[in-house]
Amino acid sequence: MKCAFGNPKDAPPPLERLSPEEAVSFLWKGEGSLVQELLQSMAPHVEENLLNDLRMKILARDPSGSDDIWKELKRSLLWLRDEVRNLPCTYKSRNDAAADLIHIYAYTRCFIRIREYKTVTSPPVFISPLDLGPKYTETLGSGFQEYCKMYGENYCLGQLIFWYSQTSAEPDCSLARASRGCLSLPDFSSFYAKVQKPSRQRVYGPRTVKFMLARMEKQPQRPWPKDRIWSFSNSPKVIASPMLDAVVNKSHLDREMVHWLKHRPAIFQAMWDR
Repeated sequence: MKCAFGNPKDAPPPLERLSPEEAVSFLWKGEGSLVQELLQSMAPHVEENLLNDLRMKILARDPSGSDDIWKELKRSLLWLRDEVRNLPCTYKSRNDAAADLIHIYAYTRCFIRIREYKTVTSPPVFISPLDLGPKYTETLGSGFQEYCKMYGENYCLGQLIFWYSQTSAEPDCSLARASRGCLSLPDFSSFYAKVQKPSRQRVYGPRTVKFMLARMEKQPQRPWPKDRIWSFSNSPKVIASPMLDAVVNKSHLDREMVHWLKHRPAIFQAMWDR
């Protein structure tokens, strides 16, 4: 903190809650927004006229000018959920899974921006092979080795969250792994195969949905696994999830959100979905 800001008291907080207007920018209309990511991911799999029509409808439903932005944002996201569900699915284009993710975002209220500090490199430390033991003498030679530690943008936040673990040399990397699903929701690109790359089967059947709901309801603090359909950003700029909402508000998951996910009819069943 001293290297980055001089006086640690001058450091801004590592987390900052988004205002309703900033949440609209992050979700709906800003550069690199989630809706923009969704449209880019589905573009190779949707007819151009359908995509342009959807894009125009999204622009017309901008919730930022509403008197109650949260209410209108939720209404717009639920509308988009239904629009995406109505698009045809293939094993390369799981619009049903994307619609479920939109639904989850519609019931999320706490969006927190991760304020990245600048990367800092420590002053060099000179290490003798004898400091490491005799077996390193042949590998490192007899001279001193110079070592510098690099502290990434999210190192301080990782240290604050994993204060109880003193064995992690890179707590910022541990933070990215631990936040998958429970703090940062999956990328929309998870559900669409890239045309230029060989696609893998995107399994999103009843068993996957049941697992997701069980993790959300019974183990909300645990990260989602990497061996399922979901993929996650290695360095999310904003964290948000209904599970985080429940912790912040000291409440349970929104019943309406969970009920819809449990009872909405399946619109696509691939041969490997179970």
